Amino acid sequence: MHAEIVMIGTELLLGEIVDTNATQLAKMLREIGLDLYYKTTVGDNEARITAVLNQALDRADVVITSGGLGPTVDDITRQAVANATGRKLVYSRELERQIAARFRSFGRKMGENNKRQAFIPEGALPLPNPVGTAPCFLSEDVRGRGCIISLPGVPRELEHMMTHTVLPILVERMGGGQVIKIRILRTCAVGESNVDRAIDDLMTSGNPTVGLAAHAGQTDVRITAKAGTEAEADALIGPMEIELRKRLGVAIYGVDQETVPAVVGRILAEKGLKLAVIDTLTGGQLTRELAEAGYADQLTTNLQPTTLPEAVQAVGLNVEPDLPGVDGSRLAADMARLIAPADGMALAMVGPFFDGSTYIALHGPGGLELVKFGRIFRREADYNRRWLTIQGQDWIRRAALGQLTSPVDWD
Repeated sequence: MHAEIVMIGTELLLGEIVDTNATQLAKMLREIGLDLYYKTTVGDNEARITAVLNQALDRADVVITSGGLGPTVDDITRQAVANATGRKLVYSRELERQIAARFRSFGRKMGENNKRQAFIPEGALPLPNPVGTAPCFLSEDVRGRGCIISLPGVPRELEHMMTHTVLPILVERMGGGQVIKIRILRTCAVGESNVDRAIDDLMTSGNPTVGLAAHAGQTDVRITAKAGTEAEADALIGPMEIELRKRLGVAIYGVDQETVPAVVGRILAEKGLKLAVIDTLTGGQLTRELAEAGYADQLTTNLQPTTLPEAVQAVGLNVEPDLPGVDGSRLAADMARLIAPADGMALAMVGPFFDGSTYIALHGPGGLELVKFGRIFRREADYNRRWLTIQGQDWIRRAALGQLTSPVDWD
């Protein structure tokens, strides 16, 4: 059994509101082990909604809609569902009484336009909505393709209806709920293509499945298992995680909700290492993230000059860094060495030099010294800043773990 969700509302297509309902629905369906294959968004147009619902019924056992159940003229989900399931739209006196009672509980009188909400497809199962005025319903397709469950677009109402009414119905139809469990292994500074090359054969696995999600400077490896119980899902995930860790090694910095700065700060604190940083490339983002993660005490020096000449002056070097012929690699290494604390390490992220080049240099622990060359593409400043921040934090992490022996290529 599998599902499809259809989000209804022109405001969604126009970008006027963020569609949080789709995310909520997907998570709740995952919790009962119901596979979700498609999500569609459609505007307030009867013909288009009908077409989308017909397509959904052709490929899903259950279709869940959100939105379009209000009292206004453009709330046309009811008619579209009736069209798609091959039924007439009929008026329910019982639903009218329920809506009127709901308004009385607010101390208000039901308006004439609210009577539109008492129409539902003939033969549909009404689903009372105790937290709103829009009646919900379940309509079976007359051709036997499946059913459509129509829910409000108000997030609070949708969540209540799903939790207390819809999920129990779906679990019963499934013959009992299942568990879909996700484990995310988080990698950084290696690039999606490199991760793909290392694990591409594992990404054809059936259960658990393995997938990738790329972000600036990071690639998440997602393991998804479906089973009857959480313990059974864990048993499926375990061997796959072991194999992924074997192949990706130190590139994996954490799991699930862990972040790079939080992991870096924790490692520094556990090993009693201090960190000094001079940074002209990220606008202080690298150290700011460490501080926000709760590890400001690990920082001994935090220099954030805005230009390369200011950075050179800050560490006491007598060099004209803007002149052609300056050895940027050597200069970055010298800057890291000069600010390095005796009980830790130093990171210099400096540039751009006259030719647009940038350098990351790390000094210590144990006299370790590495430098890496790169370039800044000014049209992608925000992306570059994020990537450089991740790159620098990852160097610190690997060095603290004793696993930074050679530069990692930018991807």
